[in-house]
Amino acid sequence: MARARLRSSLGWLGALPLLGLIAVLAVLALLTLANAQGRAGGARERLFDIYARLFPAASAPAEAFQIIEIDRESLEKVGPWPWPRSLSANLVNAAREAGARGVIFLEGVDTPDPLSPETIGEFWLAGERDAELGRQLSLLPSTDLMLARAFADASGAVALSPDAGGRDAGRLVIARADISASPWLTATAAGQYMGLPSVRARFPINADLAAAARVTVSSLPADADGIARHAPLVWSLAGSPAPLAAVEAARMASGAAKVEIAADASAVTSVGATPRTLRIGTQTFSLAADSATRIYPPRRLDSPKTSAWRVIDDPGAQSQFADRVVLIGLDSEVGPSVRTARGALSIAEAHALIARQLVAGVSTSRPGWVGYLEAALVMLLGAAAVMWSQRLAFWNAIGIAALASVVLFAASIGAFAGPGLLFDPLAPMLALFLGALSTAGGRSLGEALADDSVRGAFKGSLPEPTMKKVREEGGADVLDAVWRPISVLSCELRLSGEDLRRFENDPGEVANLIAAGCAHLKKAALDAGGAADQAEGGRIFAYFNAPLENVDHPRSACSAALRLVESMDKINAEIEANSRTRGVQLNLAIGIATGECFAGPMGYGRANRYSAVGDAMALAAFLSRQAAVYGPAIICDESVFRRTNHHFAFLELDRLRPRGEERAFSIFALVGNPFIKSSKSYRALEESHRALLAAYREGDHLEARAQLAKARQSPGAKIALFDIYEQRIARLAETGAPAGWDGAEQVTI
Repeated sequence: MARARLRSSLGWLGALPLLGLIAVLAVLALLTLANAQGRAGGARERLFDIYARLFPAASAPAEAFQIIEIDRESLEKVGPWPWPRSLSANLVNAAREAGARGVIFLEGVDTPDPLSPETIGEFWLAGERDAELGRQLSLLPSTDLMLARAFADASGAVALSPDAGGRDAGRLVIARADISASPWLTATAAGQYMGLPSVRARFPINADLAAAARVTVSSLPADADGIARHAPLVWSLAGSPAPLAAVEAARMASGAAKVEIAADASAVTSVGATPRTLRIGTQTFSLAADSATRIYPPRRLDSPKTSAWRVIDDPGAQSQFADRVVLIGLDSEVGPSVRTARGALSIAEAHALIARQLVAGVSTSRPGWVGYLEAALVMLLGAAAVMWSQRLAFWNAIGIAALASVVLFAASIGAFAGPGLLFDPLAPMLALFLGALSTAGGRSLGEALADDSVRGAFKGSLPEPTMKKVREEGGADVLDAVWRPISVLSCELRLSGEDLRRFENDPGEVANLIAAGCAHLKKAALDAGGAADQAEGGRIFAYFNAPLENVDHPRSACSAALRLVESMDKINAEIEANSRTRGVQLNLAIGIATGECFAGPMGYGRANRYSAVGDAMALAAFLSRQAAVYGPAIICDESVFRRTNHHFAFLELDRLRPRGEERAFSIFALVGNPFIKSSKSYRALEESHRALLAAYREGDHLEARAQLAKARQSPGAKIALFDIYEQRIARLAETGAPAGWDGAEQVTI
């Protein structure tokens, strides 16, 4: 009942984390959906990078493409970059003559050749240094024209500058492209216009060169983290479609006359239809809204390369170009590089890699419905985690969330390794842990607060096993009042009269000593499994077999009493170590009795306390007072002795008869643990003391005095008990035993 009331009053606390969790899951689902096709990099993209390393693509053979690399050695042998385009024309001619399927020049042709006669002539004419020389230079053949003539006899393409399309994928602008008259592209269900990422030439491209070679785009914009993971395959250049250089290389390698593009009829914007798929030869690829496909590298990234100076100086080096698509460009040391998930590559290497992927038809896909699936899983799995966390312990709930996350992660890996589907498990996994942590944690918070309320209400009087049961079995009315046999331990701290007189002018010190001693004893009683209740002065009661049932409660009470004596030794050692209290000693008296009692909360609010009512309470308090009379610190009644004497060492102290009652009862001193019980000295003391009591109760004062002398010789026998019996034996010798004598002493309890 008490626990139920506490749960009812604190139940709203468990709803607070749940309400917050619903809001967090909703926001997480919306963010997951909004960023489903995002290009911001982040944890999802890094996860897919790992997948790509674990399961690399099975791309086309690297030998299908050959790179003429303008490297550091070529610059040392031929001259510094930039080279005149007439020299680049020589490279194109060498590849064509060697039987290349196609040649792509990747160094941007949308800037004037600084070494062309035309450019040099304009410089001289503009400066009017030598007008005639400038005029004659301007009449020489243009290097662009020479490059155009090289391409006129070859299937080839040139490229715009690498940054013509921008370096940031997040800033791509979708522009209109008229695809109706494109010589290299056919469209399916697209209409006349299509929305493609915009690219712009820096300067007008030489008309002859543009007519002789297809203008392509070499830009590979990077995600927000600087890594290029997606390649837009088709661009809008001056209102017309332009292929990525890798697309043109793949078309040449596959022998296809044209590239076919299909539009998404359900996604038409103000600039035109949205690209959906691209087909090169027999291979079809799904496209994102910006016409991009994911770069999916193979295990080996190496592409065959030939240094440019060898092509120029050694005709034999050209034989390897036969039946290959040749890409001409700077290496990553001399020119710009592209950061990919597999490291930095030169522009030519990156396009050769993408072209191999396109020829092989290997791709990954992330359809629009995947984002909706991920958002739905966030809500569903979050709700599922909430449901099971309501019924399970905290760590069990977290364990199931971890197991479900592993399954989800394995499903994501399987989707990538199989059909190449990009499914992001991170947001649903986060929802699982949020659901489990918030619900189980909120419940634990409510229980902790309820636990704190219980502890506050009962002033630390309940042992930890009781609190654990209250937390774990909230439906059980652990704290309801009970009527059952209970072992009551009553202990009292006292200062001797001499010590009290010492602190007559400092009464606060007495209060501090008693309070500190009671705190130590109360903690020791709680640690021993008893429910503790502090009474007036320096008295503490501990109850065993309540609130939790304990079949062997007398034994637990005796064990607790011995622990309290040990604690008292430590307390007195601390008192002795203090210069203000040196020489002072707290005296401990303990009484243990067993009997039927009412036990339960007795009080209201934070002034509540766990206590007991019954004859055993009065008897235990009486027995604790007898310690000052008989000497031993721990005194027990007959019930405790009968149930525990096989385990602990006892001495019978006396037989007492309450005034007005016929029945007498014996009281016993708890001497020690089983090790004491098995010692020779204890057995000798116990034997002589038992003989002493038998002789005294039979009225044989001579035998009683002899046994008393024998008992006094035992170690540790200097206690008031034997002084008492010495006086009684002397009185028995003088007056003799009265009629009906049984050795019992009358007392008032």
